[in-house]
Amino acid sequence: MKALLLALLTACAAPAWADGGRMAFADGLARRGLAAQAAAEYEAILRAEPANDDARYALAGCLEALGRDAEALTLYRGLAGRLEGERQAAARLRLALALRRVDPRSDEARRLLEAVATGPATDAVRQASLLNLGLCYADLGRAKDADSVLRRVAAAPGPCASQAKAALAALALAHGDAAQAWALHREAVAQAPEAERPAAAAAAFAAAFAAQAWPEAAAFAQTAGQAGLADAAGRAAAAYAALRAQRPEEARAWLEAAKQAAPAPTAGRLALEGAVAEALGDAPGALTAYERLLSEFPQAQEAPAAAHAMLALRAKAGDPADFLRAWGRVSDRLSPESRAALEPFRLDAAIRAKDAPQARAAAAWLMEGAPAEQAADAGYRLGWFEQQSGDAARAGETWLRTAERWPDAPAAGRAAYAAAYAFTQAKDADRAARALDLALASGDAGVAADALSLRARNALAENDASGAAAALDEYLSRFPQGQGAAEAAYLRGLIFFNARDFQAAEGRFAQALSADGAGGVTPLDHARRTDAAMRRAQSLHALGRGDEAAALLQPIVALKDAQGLAPEYLAWLAEFRAGRGEWAESEAAARALAGRGGEARAWGNVLLGRAAEAQGRRATALAAYEAALGAGGAPSAHDAAAALGVGRLRAAAGEQGAAREAFALAAERADTATAEGQALRAQAYAGLAAACAALGDADGALRANMALIIFFDDEALVPAAFRAAIAALEAQGLEGEAKALRAEFSQRYPKAAKE
Repeated sequence: MKALLLALLTACAAPAWADGGRMAFADGLARRGLAAQAAAEYEAILRAEPANDDARYALAGCLEALGRDAEALTLYRGLAGRLEGERQAAARLRLALALRRVDPRSDEARRLLEAVATGPATDAVRQASLLNLGLCYADLGRAKDADSVLRRVAAAPGPCASQAKAALAALALAHGDAAQAWALHREAVAQAPEAERPAAAAAAFAAAFAAQAWPEAAAFAQTAGQAGLADAAGRAAAAYAALRAQRPEEARAWLEAAKQAAPAPTAGRLALEGAVAEALGDAPGALTAYERLLSEFPQAQEAPAAAHAMLALRAKAGDPADFLRAWGRVSDRLSPESRAALEPFRLDAAIRAKDAPQARAAAAWLMEGAPAEQAADAGYRLGWFEQQSGDAARAGETWLRTAERWPDAPAAGRAAYAAAYAFTQAKDADRAARALDLALASGDAGVAADALSLRARNALAENDASGAAAALDEYLSRFPQGQGAAEAAYLRGLIFFNARDFQAAEGRFAQALSADGAGGVTPLDHARRTDAAMRRAQSLHALGRGDEAAALLQPIVALKDAQGLAPEYLAWLAEFRAGRGEWAESEAAARALAGRGGEARAWGNVLLGRAAEAQGRRATALAAYEAALGAGGAPSAHDAAAALGVGRLRAAAGEQGAAREAFALAAERADTATAEGQALRAQAYAGLAAACAALGDADGALRANMALIIFFDDEALVPAAFRAAIAALEAQGLEGEAKALRAEFSQRYPKAAKE
């Protein structure tokens, strides 16, 4: 920009001296930019007229244009020392400009400019001197002096005002006042003569471009137009500025103008062409430009960035095989930074293409050369690829290695949990425990919650109730609204229930059942929700809170969920309702149980028989008991209860023979290893004794009563057996035996013996 300003100011400082004919010809050549031809003419004039200072002055200007600065400087110095008045001022100005081209901080140039500014000179020369003096002060670090002088020039009429404002803009920009700088540049462009406006706008564009003020640069480029930015480099710079200013249509127009100025492609222009096409959403066009750059200019400095951009576009296109082929062609040109950015895409493409070698190569590069966060993420993703490929053992190893090597990375916790799950499936308890420790130490709350749940399940699988309880308690303490809170409460309730801590169990089951999806908690599935409801009801019943249990089970009593209940729950439900005298509800549950196959059918029919019998529906009860005896055709654990029911109903109907057979079967099938079985056998002997007595079978009755006396201790049944046996012995004239039995009766049941 400064070179352009100096050229403009030099033109302002040209003296208006009288020309001769040959001088007019030489001046005409110079005005048309034919500096070499004009210089030859001026040298010829000087050979003929050595004292022609006009020709000498003009020759110095041509020599400057030809880059022969030392020769020009010698001529100006001679003129400045020999001429006088306004002509001397013009020569001094040109000498100062020449000196500043060699050294912008030239003290001699400053003194010359100060002399011209204060001495005799034309207005144009004085303004040009002041302008360059301001620039000189700026280069010397005298900002206040520069500002003062330049403002003076900017405020005056004349061609230098525009350049002064541009110089003030440069000062403002140097002091960080960008807004003031761009305002001054706009004023400078607007104030410049129409013919010089494109050049002024081009100078403003150069300043904005250097400052990376892309919106301003793009705007100044539009003002400069193709006339101001005539060469390919300037137009390409304008295209870049428009692109950075997010004006891609303008960028494309400038790019086309750059191609017109220089049709042969360059690496820089192809890179810009690709970027502009990307900004316009033309992915094929961008790929064409980048591929051409990489093909025609493989060693260009733009090649690494082009390779990066091309691979990024192919990654975005979603064709993993195409991406991997492109990677094979250009990956060796990527910078380390680009490779670190693109290796995750290679890993993703390889995973999607199921290309194990590429996936492992990409993951290995990232795990060795990338920052911890990227490295751990690569290890985590590689583990999933191995898992999905059917190599669970290798996946577990990859995940565990990832978690151990980068324990603080975001993916470490997820990798540790995945490893723990894999080792759990492989039944490798030690390594699963190690992985769970890493997951819990990762600091990832979601992972910690999952890890505690898995630790609890693993402990339960190993029958470690205390370990499971500790994990579940920690989960519920730390994550009361976690996704697995309902399941954790349910599992904790099971542990309390199995330990017969019904108070604590009821609370946890209530917590598990309350989850409705709010707060991120995932509700229990239907089966576990029903199980939790049944166990909570059992806990309430054990705590003496039967009404609450009944209310909780009302939907199940109505058989909305009964078909999905386990047989033991249906049986408990029937017995629970029977215990409350709710016979209709008990019967409904019993019928649902009787509808199942196998042993459940017999169990259900026994319970159905009891409910029907309690409601006075003896025929229904008898049919149910007999169905229980015939269920499956083989003896079952419920035969004793069923036979006892049949005997009881047959006896009530006066069918004592059938009753005796049923009671005998009940006594035979009762399981004496359980308290319930003992009670059934006692009732069977009592019924058998009554049936034998009714049939006149005194020996059978005595035998049954003696069995009760010998094997049982039931305050309801055994005293009656004593009385019947004593009476039978007395009837047979066995007084001694009767007396001994009476004594035993008095000893075992003294209160009953006195009645």
